[in-house]
Amino acid sequence: TTPDRPPPEKAPPPASPGGLGPAGIVAALVAIEIFAVFETAMALAAIPTFMRVFEADSAAVGWTGTAYLLVGAVSAATAGRLGDIFGRRNVLVAVLAIAAVGSLISVLATSLWLVVAGRGVQGMAAGALPLSFGLVRELLPERRVPFTMSLLGGVVPVCTGAGSLLAGLLIDHGGWRNMFVAATAMGAAAALIALFALPRTPGIAPRPSVDVVGALLLAPGVGGILLGVSQTEDWGWSDPRVILSIAVGAAVLLAWVAWERRTPEPLVSIDLFRNRKVALATAAAFMVGAGPMGAVSILSHMVLQLPETAPVGLGLSPTDAGYVLLVVAVVAYAGAIASGRIAGKMGARPCLVLGTLIYAVGIFLWMFLDKSLAGTMFCLCLTGLANGFALTALPILVVEAVPVRNTGEATGVNRVTLNTGVACGLAVTSVILATSTVEGTHIPTQGSFVTTVVIFTCLSLAGTVLALFIRGGRTTAAEPEPAPAEA
Repeated sequence: TTPDRPPPEKAPPPASPGGLGPAGIVAALVAIEIFAVFETAMALAAIPTFMRVFEADSAAVGWTGTAYLLVGAVSAATAGRLGDIFGRRNVLVAVLAIAAVGSLISVLATSLWLVVAGRGVQGMAAGALPLSFGLVRELLPERRVPFTMSLLGGVVPVCTGAGSLLAGLLIDHGGWRNMFVAATAMGAAAALIALFALPRTPGIAPRPSVDVVGALLLAPGVGGILLGVSQTEDWGWSDPRVILSIAVGAAVLLAWVAWERRTPEPLVSIDLFRNRKVALATAAAFMVGAGPMGAVSILSHMVLQLPETAPVGLGLSPTDAGYVLLVVAVVAYAGAIASGRIAGKMGARPCLVLGTLIYAVGIFLWMFLDKSLAGTMFCLCLTGLANGFALTALPILVVEAVPVRNTGEATGVNRVTLNTGVACGLAVTSVILATSTVEGTHIPTQGSFVTTVVIFTCLSLAGTVLALFIRGGRTTAAEPEPAPAEA
């Protein structure tokens, strides 16, 4: 092949059952992501209601979020690999249907722990995003991939804001079960859309075996660490239960790494991390999750809704706070669209550098503007814009670095790292805010708010440094792709 010969065109994808073209496929994937993100966003809006209805403390109610993150972290890692093996559409239909069943469990729950069980099953929805990214690269022309991935990445911040608002409205006008009824209906609809609107995609030929041991080790490993981190606010970092949980989780993850390196068909190819770009993008994902994403997700609700008489608080109702966050989400979506266009021309690296820098500026300025609604909205819009850039850039960086056959597992690992980072950021933020409170209350002081802002500004800048070391451009274009399996 001569250097000036154009690359061969990607074979056209099989027709979808509904006869949809590329635009219809993109619309179907966006609709599916709306459901997946709603499952995540509604938990924050419902926590105060659960505390009141079930007369439970924050440690118990917090498991409605932790259970989702535990299963979601594993689902994000395993769904991509299973999609590579069995076909991404088939696995996408399965995870959406299972998540809908989880919502139904929560609808019928008569105790908090049944709600928690349902939330854990709903965590399967977290596997939808890596599967969707894999489908984009598999089904669409190469020139459409960066922009389409920016659309899917932009759905996350927009639906986070809209999901919180919708959940609040459903709770206020009918009770918390209505929220899960809506999630059940949306999950069933998303599964049907995936089944009838997306083309059937083949798996790898010959079909390898599933790494059951790897899946069984990954779940308790990630779960142990998240359990320890999530309980630090109630138990304290020095509590033996926290130390034991994190230590056991880390030990299991080390065993998982050892197993994945020796098994012939690993769930996650550890060799991917020999790719410098994948390793740096994964580290940056953790910094973004543990830093600005985790911190802002909890600080925004506290600053907007705490009483005006508190050291930090604007006294808005949950509904009004939801409208503010919806505006922020729209700005984040605009950032995702802009990021996709920049990535299509210059690569994703500049987007991640810009996103982490905007994060740092927005969080730092918030320290001086937290008592002003306009100032808080400005800072939150900056972090929303940064969110759009970062969430779009991270998966594109991974996609640029790996061959098509590894897209699902690579984006899945990147996503599980981001989710783990967010869980850690939420827990650490809660611990910092709880270290200094107004006497006789759980309201944080101005000092604890400032400490939180400074720490997470530094983590944002650490993400910038990592992004600067990532090599720009595609690094695996010359690698041959495996032949598709026979239909």
